[in-house]
Amino acid sequence: MARDEVRVSLFPFMSVLACTIGALILLLASLSLSAVAPRDAAPRNPPPSGDGAAKSAGPSRVAPRAGKPEQAALSTVESLLARVDRALAAESEDGPLPLAALEERLAASGRSRRLAADLAALEAARAKLEKERETVETSVEVLESRRETLPILIDPTGLSRHLNPWFVECDAGGATAHRASDGTRVFLPRDELSASLDYGRYLRRLRAMPGVLLVLLIRPDGLQTAGIAARVAEAAGVRVATLPLPGTGELDWSLLRRAETNGPRAEAGR
Repeated sequence: MARDEVRVSLFPFMSVLACTIGALILLLASLSLSAVAPRDAAPRNPPPSGDGAAKSAGPSRVAPRAGKPEQAALSTVESLLARVDRALAAESEDGPLPLAALEERLAASGRSRRLAADLAALEAARAKLEKERETVETSVEVLESRRETLPILIDPTGLSRHLNPWFVECDAGGATAHRASDGTRVFLPRDELSASLDYGRYLRRLRAMPGVLLVLLIRPDGLQTAGIAARVAEAAGVRVATLPLPGTGELDWSLLRRAETNGPRAEAGR
C-alpha cells in the first residue's frame, strides 16, 4: 500500500460508542429497578382504613424520594454524553494526521531550519565582505593620495639597447628637456614649441645623432602640450614615443643613470 494513502482509524469512535451503550444499559437497569420496587412493596403494606388512612397520609410524601436513583442515573448519562460530545468535537478538530502529512510537515520544518542557517551564514559572509571592502577602499584612497606626490621612477629597460632616448616632460605650462646624467633641465613654454625657436634647434641636434628616440613624459595636464611637441618633432624627422606619468611627483632617474653607466648608452639623455 502506498505510504501517502490516507487511512481512517475507527478506534476513537468505537470507544465512544461503547461508553454510550454502557451508559444506556445503566439507565435502563436503573429505570427497571425503580419501576419494579413499588409493585413488590404494595401487597406487603395494604392501605389502612379510617383513622389509619389518615395517619398514613404522611408517609405517602416519601414517593418523590423514589426518583433519586433515576435522577442519579440521568445525571450520569448526561455527564457521559457530554464527555462523548467533547471527545467527538476534539477528534473532529484535532484528529490524527496521516503519516504522509506528518512527514511532509517534518520535511518542511527541516527545510526551514536549513534555510535559516544558510541565511545566517550568508549574512555573516556579507558582513565580512563589507568590512573587507571598506578596508580596501580606505587603502586605495590612501594610495591614490600618495601617488600624486610619490617619486616617479623612469625605467629604461623596456627600450631597445640600440636606441638613444632623450626625455622631454610635458605639462600644462610647456615642455622641460631633461638631461639625466647630471639632472639638468631646460623649460620651454608651450607657445615657444616651434621649429624656428629653441625647440627646433634642439630637435635638429637630436636628428643628427644615430638611434635617437624622443620620449615625451606626459603629466596628467600636459596632453595638449605633448601633442604640439610630437607634431613638431615628427615634422623635423625625429622618432617620438610617449610615456604617461601617473601624478605630479618628482622624476627619479636613478635606473637610467645606472643603465648609462653599465650599458652602451653613455650618451643617453644628454
